[in-house]
Amino acid sequence: MKDTTETAKSSPYFSIVIPAYNEEEHIGSCLQAIFNADYDSSQYEVIVVDNGSQDKTYETAVKFGRAKVFQLLEGNVGAVRNYGAKKARGEMLVFLDADCLIDNGWLNRAENLITDYPNCAYGGSAKLPCNATWVETSWLLETKGQPTLPKHLIGASTMLSKELFLKLNGFDELVSSGEDTDLHRRLASKNIHIFISNALDITHLGNAKTCTQFIKRQIWHSENYLTNLKTSLKDPVFLITLAFIFSFFTFTFQNLFLSSKSIFFISLSSCAILPAILSWKRMYRSGYFTFMPNILVKIYALDLLYLIGRSIGLLKGVR
Repeated sequence: MKDTTETAKSSPYFSIVIPAYNEEEHIGSCLQAIFNADYDSSQYEVIVVDNGSQDKTYETAVKFGRAKVFQLLEGNVGAVRNYGAKKARGEMLVFLDADCLIDNGWLNRAENLITDYPNCAYGGSAKLPCNATWVETSWLLETKGQPTLPKHLIGASTMLSKELFLKLNGFDELVSSGEDTDLHRRLASKNIHIFISNALDITHLGNAKTCTQFIKRQIWHSENYLTNLKTSLKDPVFLITLAFIFSFFTFTFQNLFLSSKSIFFISLSSCAILPAILSWKRMYRSGYFTFMPNILVKIYALDLLYLIGRSIGLLKGVR
């Protein structure tokens, strides 16, 4: 582990913790956006924890002398975030991702939220970058430039007091993804109010931009489904993924051994309908409705790829 700055005597209000792994492309923009904030620089600190990157993430972050840069060579993302939180001196912890940008007024809005809604946990959503691909626009479905608020906290934009964070024992260090959703659930179980607002929206530069990247990301997100099966069984997406896997294997099995027209039709229809259910759900939640066939096809195609990726990840978890 390497420390690049000494601890200052005064304590800031915000401690911004950024985990990073092979983020050479984005970490510079992420840090520059923070240091450009229209906020008293003495009232926030920036902590970058490099998770053993193979590129120049660490070197790029070190060039920003105002950032405190550490290395944690092993551990899942939850462990990386927790390590950064342990190094934090601020009253409020802000968790961002290395491929995200805040705007100039973000910290001021964050402070106003804390004042207006004290003793909460806070979160935002992810906005599209200006050069978004069709995969990004078809997945995030912004309505009039406004992203849909997530149901759960996302690691790219989460804020809570350090005191509360420590009481919860931080993020789960055993899972490779989903540590943010797990934190949300534990906050809710303690009856801590969770305030998710567009005031804390960030611009996400690291969205999956191609179909291949999209599938790989869904595989990664679903590898931990079986880590906490009790919780997963309450997740509608997990249940739809199970139904998709069952329908696909039924379709394949009957083609090889049964040749039943009724089973063929039912299983094929299920495989086709399940992605459509997810598409309708996403469009309903975002308020994004269109009758343009070319757009609908793209939205549906992504949900089909989503279920394929989630199914592969689930099966990898079983293995």
